[in-house]
Amino acid sequence: MKIKWMVAITSYILLLWLPGYAQSLSRELNISIFPCTDAANSFRKFHSLAVYLQQSSGLKISLVFHDDLASYERALKNGNLDFAIQDPHVYVKLADKYNNACILQALTLDQKTTQSGVVIVRKDSGLKCIMDLKDKTVMFGPKLSSPRWIAARNIFEKNGLQLDRDLRDFSNRGCCEDVAFNVFLNVVDAGVVCDHFLQEQDNRQPELGLDTRQLIVVAVTDQVPTKIFSAGKYVRADDIVTITRALIHLDLRNSEHRRILENADLGGFRNLSAQDLSQIRESLARMQVN
Repeated sequence: MKIKWMVAITSYILLLWLPGYAQSLSRELNISIFPCTDAANSFRKFHSLAVYLQQSSGLKISLVFHDDLASYERALKNGNLDFAIQDPHVYVKLADKYNNACILQALTLDQKTTQSGVVIVRKDSGLKCIMDLKDKTVMFGPKLSSPRWIAARNIFEKNGLQLDRDLRDFSNRGCCEDVAFNVFLNVVDAGVVCDHFLQEQDNRQPELGLDTRQLIVVAVTDQVPTKIFSAGKYVRADDIVTITRALIHLDLRNSEHRRILENADLGGFRNLSAQDLSQIRESLARMQVN
């Protein structure tokens, strides 16, 4: 009998060390917003969505943020990350790390499944087109951003501008707000923000002193797919169903849902089919720049 108890206790301890098992006991779920260059801003944008999911599921929902691919991938591998809202090329790169039984795609506020990056400059800069940015300084989004780096780099090279050779300097950092402020304050000559940013920013933070009327768009990138919502491999099937159903249920016609979605710059979610995923992979592959 003593040996049986020792075997049982040992087995239980070993189970606790298995990735994801502790999470299934506590029923606490972590959702990563990735990539994240500003945890405070990301928390502000997605906190109401996390509260909605917690109330809808009855589970504890925590937002987590990763600013580099290595820590994000490690969290997935170790079962420390349950769900993620990520840029599409990140999902494609790490597709084997997820439970792919149910995958969602985010919608834009105008219900589209693609978005662009836009290159902005000050209106009084004298810069009128992307070719004017030769020998200038440009602030891109992080290298894990599909619209603000992958697509943006592509549009520069399509126009014959090699970043290392033809720009005086460039950087990869900052959320859209950071980029816009750096352009507005003449820290850099140009920057890349999401296509919806300038219009939405006018209504959100005028108290910060960013006058978007002083900024103009000189180039628009190709369209890229919107963000992907997916689950880690060790997440319980019933939790995946609960969370994805709650996300699909979000509807801009509902005033409370609209508030939640607009805070996160989202227009809702849709289910992704195998054909949809194939098209996303193809569109991203066409955009890769050597």
